[in-house]
Amino acid sequence: MLVLALLIATASPAVAQRQPGALGAGFQVGRPGGLALKWYRSSPVAYDGIVSTDGDDFVVGHVHRLWERPLPNSPLHLFAGPGVVVGPSRLAQSPRLRLGLSGEVGLNFYAERFEVFLHVTPVLRFLPSTQASIDANAGLRYYLRSP
Repeated sequence: MLVLALLIATASPAVAQRQPGALGAGFQVGRPGGLALKWYRSSPVAYDGIVSTDGDDFVVGHVHRLWERPLPNSPLHLFAGPGVVVGPSRLAQSPRLRLGLSGEVGLNFYAERFEVFLHVTPVLRFLPSTQASIDANAGLRYYLRSP
C-alpha cells in the first residue's frame, strides 16, 4: 500500500507513455494474472494483452483494443474496449481450444515510466463450453519504449 501511495503522490502527466508507439510491459494479478503488455497507437487508441498460464493445464491470451481518456482534474485515465480470449486448455491430455469475447473497462495513472491499472473484464466464452464470467485485475507496467 505504501508503494501505491507513493506512486499516486508522484503521478506525472502521461504524455510520454501515451505517445503512439509507446510499449509497456509488466504484470497483473487477479483472474487471470500474468504478463501484461500495452502498445499505444494513434491517440486515444491502445492495444493491451495478457498471457496467463497455470503452468500445467492451460495457456490463455486476452487482447483488447482500448480507447483511453483522461478524467478532468485528476491524474486518472478511464479506458474501455472490446476484445477476444483465446488459448488451449487440457494440455496434459488432448488440448481443447478456449475461445470467447470480452470487454475491458478500468482506470489507470502514470508515475514517471510506470503505469498502475485496475480493470474489470466481462468474458463470454464459447469454446469448449459456453460460460460467462467477470474477471478483475490490478497491475503495473513499465514503459520500455517511448518514441
